[in-house]
Amino acid sequence: MQPNDIDYINMHGTGTRNNDNAEGLAIQSIFKDKIPKLSSTKSFTGHTLGASGAVEAVFSALAIKHGIVFPNYSFEQPMENLNIIPERTFQKNQEIKHVMSNSFGFGGNCSSLIFSK
Repeated sequence: MQPNDIDYINMHGTGTRNNDNAEGLAIQSIFKDKIPKLSSTKSFTGHTLGASGAVEAVFSALAIKHGIVFPNYSFEQPMENLNIIPERTFQKNQEIKHVMSNSFGFGGNCSSLIFSK
Protein backbone atom coordinates (compact mmCIF):
# COMPACT_ATOMS: atom_id res chain seq x y z
CA MET A 1 0.00 0.00 0.00
CA GLN A 2 0.94 3.60 -0.52
CA PRO A 3 -0.10 6.57 1.61
CA ASN A 4 -2.58 7.74 -1.05
CA ASP A 5 -4.48 4.42 -0.65
CA ILE A 6 -5.73 5.52 2.78
CA ASP A 7 -9.21 7.09 2.58
CA TYR A 8 -9.72 8.01 6.23
CA ILE A 9 -7.59 8.31 9.37
CA ASN A 10 -9.13 7.72 12.77
CA MET A 11 -6.61 9.71 14.78
CA HIS A 12 -5.84 8.88 18.38
CA GLY A 13 -6.45 12.56 19.14
CA THR A 14 -6.05 12.82 22.90
CA GLY A 15 -6.72 16.55 22.86
CA THR A 16 -3.36 17.32 24.48
CA ARG A 17 -0.99 19.72 22.76
CA ASN A 18 2.09 17.47 22.83
CA ASN A 19 0.36 14.28 21.69
CA ASP A 20 -1.80 15.92 19.03
CA ASN A 21 1.19 17.84 17.70
CA ALA A 22 3.30 14.65 17.43
CA GLU A 23 0.47 12.78 15.70
CA GLY A 24 -0.19 15.67 13.32
CA LEU A 25 3.47 15.99 12.38
CA ALA A 26 3.67 12.25 11.71
CA ILE A 27 0.58 12.43 9.47
CA GLN A 28 2.04 15.39 7.56
CA SER A 29 5.35 13.55 7.16
CA ILE A 30 3.69 10.45 5.68
CA PHE A 31 0.92 11.99 3.58
CA LYS A 32 2.59 15.27 2.59
CA ASP A 33 0.05 17.49 0.80
CA LYS A 34 -2.48 14.67 0.15
CA ILE A 35 -3.82 14.15 3.65
CA PRO A 36 -6.93 11.97 3.70
CA LYS A 37 -10.08 12.79 5.62
CA LEU A 38 -9.40 12.47 9.32
CA SER A 39 -10.97 12.87 12.71
CA SER A 40 -10.71 11.58 16.25
CA THR A 41 -13.69 9.58 17.46
CA LYS A 42 -12.30 9.92 20.98
CA SER A 43 -13.93 13.33 21.04
CA PHE A 44 -17.26 11.45 21.40
CA THR A 45 -16.23 8.53 23.60
CA GLY A 46 -13.71 10.11 25.92
CA HIS A 47 -10.40 8.42 26.68
CA THR A 48 -11.13 4.83 27.63
CA LEU A 49 -7.46 4.19 28.49
CA GLY A 50 -6.56 0.56 27.66
CA ALA A 51 -9.73 0.11 25.59
CA SER A 52 -9.05 3.12 23.33
CA GLY A 53 -7.43 1.14 20.54
CA ALA A 54 -10.26 -1.40 20.47
CA VAL A 55 -12.96 1.28 20.47
CA GLU A 56 -11.17 3.19 17.69
CA ALA A 57 -10.79 -0.05 15.69
CA VAL A 58 -14.56 -0.60 15.85
CA PHE A 59 -15.20 2.93 14.58
CA SER A 60 -12.71 2.28 11.76
CA ALA A 61 -14.44 -0.95 10.72
CA LEU A 62 -17.84 0.79 10.84
CA ALA A 63 -16.50 3.59 8.64
CA ILE A 64 -15.64 1.02 5.96
CA LYS A 65 -18.80 -1.04 6.35
CA HIS A 66 -21.18 1.92 6.20
CA GLY A 67 -19.17 4.37 4.06
CA ILE A 68 -19.06 7.05 6.72
CA VAL A 69 -16.55 9.54 8.04
CA PHE A 70 -17.07 10.51 11.64
CA PRO A 71 -16.82 14.15 12.65
CA ASN A 72 -14.34 15.50 15.15
CA TYR A 73 -16.48 16.95 17.92
CA SER A 74 -15.53 20.30 19.43
CA PHE A 75 -12.63 21.18 17.11
CA GLU A 76 -12.04 24.93 17.24
CA GLN A 77 -8.59 25.99 16.07
CA PRO A 78 -5.74 24.21 14.27
CA MET A 79 -2.29 24.09 15.79
CA GLU A 80 -0.01 26.71 14.27
CA ASN A 81 2.56 24.29 12.85
CA LEU A 82 0.04 21.80 11.43
CA ASN A 83 -1.78 22.02 8.13
CA ILE A 84 -4.42 19.43 9.03
CA ILE A 85 -8.07 20.10 9.77
CA PRO A 86 -10.25 17.25 11.02
CA GLU A 87 -13.67 16.65 9.56
CA ARG A 88 -16.36 18.50 11.49
CA THR A 89 -19.48 17.03 9.92
CA PHE A 90 -20.79 13.48 9.70
CA GLN A 91 -20.27 12.33 6.10
CA LYS A 92 -22.32 9.52 4.58
CA ASN A 93 -22.00 7.62 1.29
CA GLN A 94 -18.20 7.88 1.21
CA GLU A 95 -16.07 5.42 -0.76
CA ILE A 96 -13.82 4.07 1.97
CA LYS A 97 -11.58 1.12 1.18
CA HIS A 98 -8.78 1.65 3.71
CA VAL A 99 -8.79 3.26 7.15
CA MET A 100 -5.73 3.90 9.28
CA SER A 101 -6.44 3.82 13.00
CA ASN A 102 -3.79 5.33 15.28
CA SER A 103 -3.52 4.15 18.89
CA PHE A 104 -0.90 5.62 21.16
CA GLY A 105 -0.42 4.32 24.68
CA PHE A 106 1.37 5.29 27.81
CA GLY A 107 5.09 4.68 27.81
CA GLY A 108 5.44 4.72 24.03
CA ASN A 109 3.18 1.74 23.22
CA CYS A 110 2.10 3.00 19.83
CA SER A 111 0.55 1.36 16.79
CA SER A 112 -1.19 2.24 13.58
CA LEU A 113 -3.51 -0.39 12.12
CA ILE A 114 -4.92 -0.38 8.61
CA PHE A 115 -8.35 -1.85 8.07
CA SER A 116 -9.39 -2.66 4.51
CA LYS A 117 -12.61 -3.51 2.73
